[in-house]
Amino acid sequence: FGMETSVSEMIFARSLLRGTSTEKAKLRRASNEQVYGVQLATKQISEGVEAIKEVEKSGADFVDLNCGCPIHEATRRGLGSSLLRSPKKLGNLVNGLVSGSNIP
Repeated sequence: FGMETSVSEMIFARSLLRGTSTEKAKLRRASNEQVYGVQLATKQISEGVEAIKEVEKSGADFVDLNCGCPIHEATRRGLGSSLLRSPKKLGNLVNGLVSGSNIP
């Protein structure tokens, strides 16, 4: 029993890049987490790529782009589930993030 993969809480990329302590704390990986991913909320390629660099430094194995969170704090910023309103824009975002990342 147990889990093979774990994922962080949603991290706002912009806040992470500003050095917000609560967002940076979400990067921490427990010693017993075998495969660890970080969930980012962003809508900009450049911001997301920079945040992914911080994620890579933290030792995460992969990044998960949050496209499903319906909370007002995310959707009012054009993040989370609001990304699904524009599939073409979302596709461009994913392509840009993947191109700028060294981890899946």
